[in-house]
Amino acid sequence: MYDESGNLVTGNLMEYAVPRADLLPSYENHRTETPSPLNALGVKGIGEAATIGSTPAVVNAAVDALSHLGVSHMDTPLTPEKVLGYLVTRS
Repeated sequence: MYDESGNLVTGNLMEYAVPRADLLPSYENHRTETPSPLNALGVKGIGEAATIGSTPAVVNAAVDALSHLGVSHMDTPLTPEKVLGYLVTRS
């Protein structure tokens, strides 16, 4: 985010509510390994394809968690202030 003069005000992670491990729900990890037959190491490139789905997944989870309150859409980034704003406008 930027202030009215165009200065970056969110330049480090201290400006965000980064979740800690004790705040996360329990989950299981699974791996599927399919080596590439195209090279001796069996490695594949990752690019952004493997990570691009995480942001919409988090937003969809937040919308789902608040859907009983009438929330059906949220824009990123999901700051605490913005999420609270979605709730205030529906009450």
